[in-house]
Amino acid sequence: MLTRQFPFLDPARIEPNLARRLRALADDCEHLELRRPISPVLLEKAPLLEDWVATVTPLGLHLVGYVTGHFLQGDRRIATSPVWFADPDGTWARTLSRYYRLGRPLHRDDALRATRN
Repeated sequence: MLTRQFPFLDPARIEPNLARRLRALADDCEHLELRRPISPVLLEKAPLLEDWVATVTPLGLHLVGYVTGHFLQGDRRIATSPVWFADPDGTWARTLSRYYRLGRPLHRDDALRATRN
């Protein structure tokens, strides 16, 4: 059974509001597909993710970093929901849940320094 190997596939584990989040993601996908720019007001209100790294899990690509201005998480280190779209210029990413403004990524040298201290 797939759900024994991949428990997240079990319909009993569907997160609350998943359908609403998927509809919002589909709307944003259609918006981006039509090459419409993202509203500056929307991005201005989006949480800022700094000192971030990309990580791949069985559930997809996630960003891990320090977020500020997140209305649920506050200001702290987080792992995002799966990333679906990203700005080629590196200014934002769209996850399953929301847009994030992308600040400075955590460079490998920074991570090594942090582990040595």
